[in-house]
Amino acid sequence: MESQPDTEALPSEHREWKITNLTLRDGQQSTLALKDWVLDTAKMARILVASQKAGFDSAEIAGGQSFQTAISNGYNPFAITDALSNALVSADGSVLEIELQMLFRGANALGFRHYDKDVVEATLREFIKNGITKIRCFDALNDIDNLDIPESVRDSKGVVMQGALCFGHYHEAPERYTDDYFLAYAKQLVEKGFRQIAIKDMSGQMTAARIATLLPKLQEYLRPQGIPIELHIHSTNELTSREAATKAIELGIDSIETVEGPLAGGSSHHSLESIAPSRVINQRAYRELVDLSTRVWGTQIQRKDEEIQAELKTRLCRAGVPGGAMPFVIRDLKTQMPTIVAKRAQILEKEKNRRDKFVVHREGVATHESHGELDFSDVLELFLIELKRVCKDAGYPLLVTPTADICCKQAISNLAFSVNPYSEDITERYIHSSGNTGADPRFAKLVLGHYGECKAYDQKGSVYRSEENVLDFFEEYNPLQLTRVKKHPSTKMLGNDMCQARAAAWKLIHTQGSKALSFANFDQLTLMYALRPAGAHGVDPIEKAVLAYTERADSVRIGETGVTFPGFKVIMQPILEHLGALFAQRSTITPEQAMNLPLGTFGQNLYRRLFRTYVTLPITQEVTRVRNNLTNLISSDHTSPQLKESVALVGASFDNLDFRPVQVGETHYEEAREAFRQLSIADLFGALALTHSLINSVDKHGTDPWSPVEKAITMAEIRRYGRSKIEEGATEWERKLASSIGTRYYQVETVLQRHIERWRSID
Repeated sequence: MESQPDTEALPSEHREWKITNLTLRDGQQSTLALKDWVLDTAKMARILVASQKAGFDSAEIAGGQSFQTAISNGYNPFAITDALSNALVSADGSVLEIELQMLFRGANALGFRHYDKDVVEATLREFIKNGITKIRCFDALNDIDNLDIPESVRDSKGVVMQGALCFGHYHEAPERYTDDYFLAYAKQLVEKGFRQIAIKDMSGQMTAARIATLLPKLQEYLRPQGIPIELHIHSTNELTSREAATKAIELGIDSIETVEGPLAGGSSHHSLESIAPSRVINQRAYRELVDLSTRVWGTQIQRKDEEIQAELKTRLCRAGVPGGAMPFVIRDLKTQMPTIVAKRAQILEKEKNRRDKFVVHREGVATHESHGELDFSDVLELFLIELKRVCKDAGYPLLVTPTADICCKQAISNLAFSVNPYSEDITERYIHSSGNTGADPRFAKLVLGHYGECKAYDQKGSVYRSEENVLDFFEEYNPLQLTRVKKHPSTKMLGNDMCQARAAAWKLIHTQGSKALSFANFDQLTLMYALRPAGAHGVDPIEKAVLAYTERADSVRIGETGVTFPGFKVIMQPILEHLGALFAQRSTITPEQAMNLPLGTFGQNLYRRLFRTYVTLPITQEVTRVRNNLTNLISSDHTSPQLKESVALVGASFDNLDFRPVQVGETHYEEAREAFRQLSIADLFGALALTHSLINSVDKHGTDPWSPVEKAITMAEIRRYGRSKIEEGATEWERKLASSIGTRYYQVETVLQRHIERWRSID
């Protein structure tokens, strides 16, 4: 790397171009197995803050596969963005200037099919509410009709809407994706209201020669309108993509995207220092970012993209297969290799009496005839040949999520299970030997137009469709009995996505109670159900996420018994996730200072979720039960005046330590929630712990609760006895009270101390 002055990063408006760090989202998606993702907000916040200090203008933290990955690992994707957004706020109230970016699949939202428009709108609004300030929208088919921006989102203050044109090309159909095509599509994106444009090269097919013709065309149209262009190019084809990125920089691209540290390169993205070392503004801060990334992910990570041989990767990349799809292609081909080889031998046997024996054509390699043995390289070549045919059948779609997954799996299925994958007869290629259709329902939907159209964007309004015989075949042979789409799928919504999701969320809260609400609020749970994978059957994936989250929350337990009161961990866990993120800019905070932070410090979204969790805790429900039982003593003719007074003081204590609304009604609820916001961590846990002690005392000694009770316990006592020593001349009852409160305070403080030490170890 070239030596640069060690100066502070310049404000973005003083630079000619901008940079986006994709490490936290696309860097992980391109290189790691789902179980290996880093989703710890304390670590993610360090990367985010370090990125800003190193001169990055934005960081991608959400969207794409990360939504489903977070849920499958027991994390709330909305809560992650909320915690990271709050991490940008320093102790003095200043906010670091860095855009928080997410990737969104248009009408497919964050799932794998077309969703009702209210789901699309609600999802975007929820992410904006939780801190996202830059949204990149793309469609796998570059179908502009799949990229309608809801008005409520388009008009959101401080939110940048970026439209991406997915780049790709077919050697067999060079006329399909020309520069004029991409220019025409960019014009459509601008007309839709997108104020930034991204070139999204997901498979690394872009070359320096192609960027040299495409970028100037786009700049000529977009620059007069003040619309910047950002380059998103994967480094799967390492040398070619580096040359393309370098050429884009030479031509004045407005923004580029990189991945830093151990996740850079391979099927991911180039690092900044590898493609533009002279553009590193602050050498020291940049090196700290790289070093931090190495500590977070380690040097011994298992990168799934590195398991693929370079020669195989090159061949797949040339065919347009994205790096993220390569591991499953290799895995599935190896799994099905015996079946594919046996299928080929069977077909060769049938053809052996023909003069022209079946030949496997492989460019640059001698052909195999008759019963020649196939190695994996040959099987891969068979796959690439069939993939071309499958893509042609589908109208040459771009290979990006979800089309890459759909087309690749269909090609493998044809090779392994169809009657004759080498036939020119479409029936033999897609019908299984058993006589059943081998067409993946998703592939049938793609061919029949259920994902949208492959528009040509020419003067005639042409659409690239499958050939008529292909359409006829898939109408006749598909397990879902689908027909070809006559109206665009974006106009044919069922209208019940949200309704069904709400019912599922309601059921989950009914069964899991405070655990579910600690994980996510009702609106977020609803959206998770709406966007869960269509193929998720059997085990409820959202309930599974809640249980995984609850299990992870066991790390906040206190001592050997694990808790100070029932429900402790479901209140503490979301606080720790946000406090860990805040620690990125407040690394000097002590456990005692953390204890005194108001819940409002963590932002509106968190304290509101905490409040909903609080009112559903078993312990708060127990208060109502115990108070009802105490009325038996008050109403008894045999209760002494002294006992009645003691009971009244205990009841008043419950009232003073209960933060629920005093009456039903929106006004009372808002007042209670506002009071809850002003509580400190120490206040909340002190009140809950003492309430638990009172409940146990009443249950154990119901006719003599906390005798002798000298006064009603208030929040003043909670705050006074938390850290203060017992005063001289204190009564026995006051000593007992102070000991109970002080012990609980120390236990909670110890939990915070343990986590603060862990957060410091990241640095």
